[in-house]
Formats: sequence, structure tokens, C-alpha cells
Amino acid sequence: MRAISALALAAALGLSGCAYDHHGRDGYRDGYYGSDYRYGNGYRGDHGYGRRHETRFRGPGAERLDPWLAHTPEGYKFVTDHYALGAGDYLSGEDAERANVFFRQWSDTDRDYRLTDEEIRTSLVHVRNGYGIGAY
Repeated sequence: MRAISALALAAALGLSGCAYDHHGRDGYRDGYYGSDYRYGNGYRGDHGYGRRHETRFRGPGAERLDPWLAHTPEGYKFVTDHYALGAGDYLSGEDAERANVFFRQWSDTDRDYRLTDEEIRTSLVHVRNGYGIGAY
């Protein structure tokens, strides 16, 4: 009987390991955005949403932000609305990773753990329009 129970437990643990999606907190990865981004006609080059700007962020977080947060005025607004920056727009690496994950979760409207250009652009427009507060 113990052998059968041990086998059932081992099988259950094995299956639970297979179900883990390796996406990190709440389904989204920290790190490079390509893992959670379905390449479309956008962020590999000219993203088609206004002009890309030089990043205003400094510090270790500047290079870790997804490009739509680092290089658009709307991305800058999103990060500064939700995270405290240091002097000279200093952004820590940890805050950059948290901002990436938070934006990916918020933007992924179909919850497939893959962002599309449309989802990103819609979220950036939402930020530009003040998150819809008072607009209705």
C-alpha cells in the first residue's frame, strides 16, 4: 500500500512540474522582453507609434526596461507614475523589472502571456489619455 501511495505522490509531483510554465510571477518573465512578446510589425525597429526617443532613464534599470517603456513618452509616464525615481531619473534594475512585468500583465488583454503590437499600442494610448480617469 505504501508503495502505491509513494508512486501516486511521485506521479503527482511530476505532473505539477510539467504544468509550471517558467514565466515567473503571475505568468510573466523578468528579463528580456522577447520572451513575452509576439513579434509583429513593431518593436524590432520602428514601432510605428510615434517616434522613438532616447531614454531619459539612468542607472541599471535604463537598459533593462522594455523598449516601449524606455523609448516613448508614454512609457516614461507609466514608469514615473508607478515607481519612484532617484535624482536624474535614476531607475534601479529591480524597479525596471517590476515595471516590465506590471506593464506586460496590464497590457495582455487576451491573457495568452504574449504581447502583440496592438496590445502595447493600446496601453500606451491609455497612458497618454490619463488612464481613462475622468474621461467618461
